[in-house]
Amino acid sequence: MSAPLIDAIIKAEATEQRQVAADALAAFAKSEGLVKSVAIIDSLKPLLENKKSIPHREGALLALASLTSVFGQAGEPFLIPQMPKVFELYSDKMVPVRQAAGVASKAIMALPTRYAVRLTLPVIFHAIKESKWQSKIGAMDILSGLTQSAPQQISAALSDIIPIISETMWDSKPEVRDQATKTITDCFNVVGNPDLISSIPYLVGCINRPEEAADCIHQLAATTFVTTVEEPTLAIMCPLLVRGLAERTPSIQRQTAVIIDNMCKLVENPAHAQQFLPKLLP
Repeated sequence: MSAPLIDAIIKAEATEQRQVAADALAAFAKSEGLVKSVAIIDSLKPLLENKKSIPHREGALLALASLTSVFGQAGEPFLIPQMPKVFELYSDKMVPVRQAAGVASKAIMALPTRYAVRLTLPVIFHAIKESKWQSKIGAMDILSGLTQSAPQQISAALSDIIPIISETMWDSKPEVRDQATKTITDCFNVVGNPDLISSIPYLVGCINRPEEAADCIHQLAATTFVTTVEEPTLAIMCPLLVRGLAERTPSIQRQTAVIIDNMCKLVENPAHAQQFLPKLLP
């Protein structure tokens, strides 16, 4: 029964008509129920992989977005596995396909409950590390969106996120570097430690420009830490502290040690600091 509806998506002459056909497919899927509609979702995979036909790729992406809208979070286990291919199509040569990939990815990645966000991060990380530059930008844009919809979950995952985004800030493409800077700033802002809010631009800046690390350490050495230090705070501070300890200037090393000492006094749960100790110990 769904085959004629999928054919209608493919044969539509324009994006607007293709969207109407995709909505019709989603309405049919909703009437059938999610369990029966898993086969419909699976049938879109060959369309996504059809490199010769724009209507196939664009239509499949629009269909995924429409299916997401009708099934919502119930469709999460079946729709999120489509994301690697969706991220890949951010780099498609054809503009309509790239635009449809953006629509589909934002719809699907809005699905995860706060408990599932951590499980979706590997998909995003893979796109950032392995894909073409447009896909990297798309994946990081999605990650920025998650800082708004699931800030606590992103905060808890910062120790995994920061190394990947930091590396991308040195990408050869200016567009990728700009998005990486925005994304890591968004990630840093979810920490919510009032002692560090004013220092976040400097913490981000010294990743982009390592020569600014000394100035950032000078500023932080003069900061009075009064808020309890938890894992997210340590995650955003650790790269700078490691760099400070590696400086050849004794005064910078000494100030870095003072910062570490001040922060350690405010760590109430030793488990929060445990994973960072090997990086900071001599």
